[in-house]
This record gives sequence, structure tokens and C-alpha cells, in this order.
Amino acid sequence: MSPDLVAGIQTWAEIHADVSEHWYVYASMPLIAALIGYVTKLVAIEMLYRPMRFVGIGPFGWQGLVPRRAGKVAAVTIRLLTENLLRAEDLLARVDGADAVRQLKDPLGRAVDEVAREVVDQTVPGGWDALPEPVRRAVRQRVEHEAPGIVDRLIAEVRADVDQFVDLHYLTVTTLVRNKHRLNDMMRQTAGSSMLFLRRTGVVFGFGIGLVQTVAWALWHNVWIMPAFGFVTGFVSDWIALTLLFHPREPRRVLGKRFHGVLHASRDQITRDYARIMAADLFQPSALLESVLTGGGADRLFALVHREVDGVLARNLGPTRTLIALGIGTARYEEAKQTVVRRVLTLLPEMPEVEDYAAAVLDVENVLADRMSQLTTEQFEGIMRPIFKDDEWLMISVGAVLGFLVGEMQVELVTHVGGA
Repeated sequence: MSPDLVAGIQTWAEIHADVSEHWYVYASMPLIAALIGYVTKLVAIEMLYRPMRFVGIGPFGWQGLVPRRAGKVAAVTIRLLTENLLRAEDLLARVDGADAVRQLKDPLGRAVDEVAREVVDQTVPGGWDALPEPVRRAVRQRVEHEAPGIVDRLIAEVRADVDQFVDLHYLTVTTLVRNKHRLNDMMRQTAGSSMLFLRRTGVVFGFGIGLVQTVAWALWHNVWIMPAFGFVTGFVSDWIALTLLFHPREPRRVLGKRFHGVLHASRDQITRDYARIMAADLFQPSALLESVLTGGGADRLFALVHREVDGVLARNLGPTRTLIALGIGTARYEEAKQTVVRRVLTLLPEMPEVEDYAAAVLDVENVLADRMSQLTTEQFEGIMRPIFKDDEWLMISVGAVLGFLVGEMQVELVTHVGGA
């Protein structure tokens, strides 16, 4: 210890007299340090999510880490999901054509009536309603007979080159970037217990550092002690709290006490929440169906359905198909086939029964939760870490600066109000 520091130390009598006279100042120090630890954690947590848009002047300002990193977080998340957890082809493998037609018999029947009416009326206005009921019933039965095979063949084609039809990466990134509040809500819910842990550690470590600060103030009475300890409280408590979110990855016992990274210890709950939110917000059947029908593979899907329609006509009309084409004209015949395709693809997202059936069959939430439970600790951490990783230093620095400023305020109160 340097001679200046030794010389500056107060005697025991001076310390005793000062503590007796200004006991409330000394008692307040660990409490204020605990408050610093708590407040800096609150600020750090809110810095993750707020504000949604950049607020500031020029390059100086702030935007919440989650909304600012929405594109990166979404890209990293979906890459890990699709590489390790949820492949579109695996989901499609759960759909059985015969079962789908059986379960969706009523809405498919309504769709057949609507499509058939539009196609027939396109050639002969009012023609569908003019047909005898046995003829209309025969058309429905033919479609019901052909439908399972059509569904199976279409799914097999899509599975063979699924990336051309379902771009999960694009769907996820665009959805989360366009709706940053969804990503905010998702991270708040899945990391809720971890954020509570951060606040609690701020209080505990802040109070402990405050006790050391109290001793240092009693010994030296230096005006730099309080802002310095405020800085240390904000910095150290933030750093420890963020570190303990992820480490240790595996449970360890230290002095008889069990330690385990908070996110890893809460893995089961986080996995369930994460799967539920992803299934509800990103991989819901309506979003997947919209991606298939309007995405980059829409034209190819149209061609596949057109081919199937042509095949159905060939099998059921045979040589009559040529006579019909000659009778109404080849152009109108082709237009009628295209009408069938367009109408089928338009009706699909309009039938709630289709979405309900897809949700039950795909069962994305349980599939995702099951696959996440099989991840290694490193892979699991990789899904949760991207939000914190790049800007941990900034969160810790802000906590330190806030601690320093509160320490300065503490000095003013002590020296001008308390007189210690």
C-alpha cells in the first residue's frame, strides 16, 4: 500500500466518531449500491427492446438491440432451426393425401361445386346449374376419387425440391423484420425468467459491493470513492449477470452450492415457450400456405397443378377431350383448365378447415419442442445468444456509466446534506 494511502487512512477513533454521527449515511451506502445494481439491470433489459426505432441526433442515439438486430437474429435463428430442427420436407412428410381428402371432404365438396360452376359457366352461362344432379354428383365423385393421388403426387414433387417452393429463411426474416414487435414479444416471453434473474443479481451484487464501499469510505473519505464504486457496481454486476445467463453450461458445485447458467437451467420452459411462439407467429399454416402460393415457387406450383388437371381430364375424358377442345376452341379449353388451377389455389387459403387440418397434422409446436430438446448445449445457446453477443460490451458500459453518475449524486448528498 502506498504511503499516501496509508497516511490518508482515518484512525479507529475518527471512524467510530464519524459512523456514530452519520450512521444513516453509512447505512444508505449498500442500499444505494443495491439500487444502482437493480436500476442498471432494468436499463440494460429495456435497452434490449426499446425504442423500436432509432432515436437520436445523427449517429448519436439508440435503438433497442432486438429490433435493431431483427434481420440478423431472424437469419441466425432460422438457419439453426432449419439445419438442426425443422425441415420443410419433414413437415410435408406428415401429410397423407387420402387422409387429407377424407378429413376435408365437406370443404372440398364445396370447392368442387364452385370451381365446376365457374368453369362450366365460362363456356355455357348457367350451364352447371342446368346439369342434372346425377351428373353433378358424378363429377364430385370423380374428383374425390382422383384427389388423394393428386395430393400425394404434388407433395412428393414439392418435397423433392422443397427450397424452390417454401423459403423458410425468407419467410422468417421478412416476417420478423417487418413486424419487429413480434420478435420483441418472442424474446421477452422466452427470456422472462432470465430477465428476472438479471434484476435480482443486480440487487445482490450491488449490495455486496456497497458493503465494501462503506468500509472504503470510512477509511479514506475520498470523494472519488462513491462514483468509483458506482462505476464498479454497474460494470461488475452487469458483467456477472450476463455471464451467468450462459455459464456454466453444465451444472457445477462450488462450495457445496449448485451453479448452472440460467438459460440452460430454464431450458425446458424456454424450449416450450419458444416452440409455441414460433408455431403461432412464424410457422402457422396460413403463413406457410401463403409462402407457397405467393412465393418464388408459385409459378412452378401452378404448372404442377395444371399438369395434374390435364392428367385428370386425359384419364376421365380420353378421346372425348379432343372433341370438347374442338367444340369450344382450343384457346377456351386451355383457359378453362387454367381457371381450374387459379380457382383451386385461390380457394385453399380461404378454407379455415384446411388451416385447422394442417395445424393438427403438421403439429409444428410439438415437433419443434421435441427437436429443440435434442440440441447440444452449444446449439441451444446459439439460438439464444445472437441478441446479446455483439452488444454485451455496450450494455455493460451503460450500466457502468449510470453507476458512476449515481455515485456522483451520492457524493453530493453526503457532502452537502449529510455532512459526513
